[in-house]
Amino acid sequence: MDSLVIASFLSLVANRIVEAVVQPLKLKFPKLDLWWLIYVTWLIGGVLGYAAGVNLFSEYLPNVLIGRVLTAIVIGGGSNLIADTFRK
Repeated sequence: MDSLVIASFLSLVANRIVEAVVQPLKLKFPKLDLWWLIYVTWLIGGVLGYAAGVNLFSEYLPNVLIGRVLTAIVIGGGSNLIADTFRK
């Protein structure tokens, strides 16, 4: 399967995980500031991307670690993009 497709699915999984955690928090603490949530999604994206061995930048960056970190940012950021798109 193409790396971009895998990263898209992992973004969706990361989104579902974060939403499952955030929704009860919002109900319990409605005034909670969630500015830090992007870092959580990046972490989840990194774990999922590393576990799947996805590196979207392997053809462009010779350093595997940098490629995987950037892929984690894409997967985690994609999760926020999905949430923002469907929230509106």
